[in-house]
Amino acid sequence: MSLHFSSFKTSNHFLERLWDAACIASIVGIWPRFIEPNLLFTTELTLPIALLPKELDGITIVQFSDLHYSSYVSERYLDRISTHIQKLDPSLIVFTGDILSYAELEERAPLQKFLSSLSAPLGCYAIFGNHDYKEYTSLAPDGSYRLICDHTPALLRGFSRIFSSKKISDDPEVLQPVPEKEELKKVLLNSGFQLLHNETVQIGKKGSYINLTGLGDICARQCFPNLAFNQTDPRFPSIVLSHNPDSYPLLAPYPGDLLLFGHTHGGQVNLPFIWEKITPLKNKKLKSGLVAIPEKERFLYINRGLGSTFPFRWFAPPEITKITLVRSGPVKSPLFAPAFAEEKRLKAPLFTSSYSVESE
Repeated sequence: MSLHFSSFKTSNHFLERLWDAACIASIVGIWPRFIEPNLLFTTELTLPIALLPKELDGITIVQFSDLHYSSYVSERYLDRISTHIQKLDPSLIVFTGDILSYAELEERAPLQKFLSSLSAPLGCYAIFGNHDYKEYTSLAPDGSYRLICDHTPALLRGFSRIFSSKKISDDPEVLQPVPEKEELKKVLLNSGFQLLHNETVQIGKKGSYINLTGLGDICARQCFPNLAFNQTDPRFPSIVLSHNPDSYPLLAPYPGDLLLFGHTHGGQVNLPFIWEKITPLKNKKLKSGLVAIPEKERFLYINRGLGSTFPFRWFAPPEITKITLVRSGPVKSPLFAPAFAEEKRLKAPLFTSSYSVESE
């Protein structure tokens, strides 16, 4: 009798269970495997926006991202997220991609219930991430975008890359736009979320508006800014939703006072030499947090997300972001002072922020 190890590697959740056993055995692994993924951090920012109408001064935006709904996500965790978001009293709720994991929609009812529980006066909007299309796509080691057939969690694939010199992927390259996932579109529609897929809408009150633009995902070859910004009204400021921060070079020539991203999970495992291997991101400077583009008077924010394909986080806890927009007026904000022109990342004294954390 012979045993074939490959059959064990491909069995359902074998690698995950092996990893769990290693975490428990090591003691140190208990925190990143079982505790940190269940925390909920809130980051609160106050940002000055040029051309913000007086009627919208103080508008609050709650951003959440990367839910990665799967069997790993309990209804209890979904209820905690919903309660947390609604307590923030948002004017607007936005989701920046990766509702699903591996393009798989398992039990619809809990997801539908969760999304339906969220509401805001100016509406709830969502975009697709690279896991949300008909097929799952991601960045390959050679820098190309590929249809990923192996659904081994990215975390475990990343650790294998640490010990591998392989640069060429065997997965098929994404050469044409990957079709949208119709079942997921129906779930969003039935829950009261509006999907923005390469389009712009105006939101606001009393004739005063903000442009809200949503992009398709770059990994799925669905990011088309020329279509997305067609309906932009230049009289009003613009908020842009795009899942992957690597799409920013495509978006840079277009309007956008605040661009909101997800995708990176904040590095997920923030240990030296490891997070870069496991984070599918070309521009490693856009890992997480607030970034200013002074020459354009523009902010980028990269949210760490709430979930992952495999629940394991180290120094990158799940995050919900609340952003309050205030009028900057005709005078430039000190956030964009010339002395700051070469800075990549804002520091605490330059902007209003606060942090809170909730555990089970």
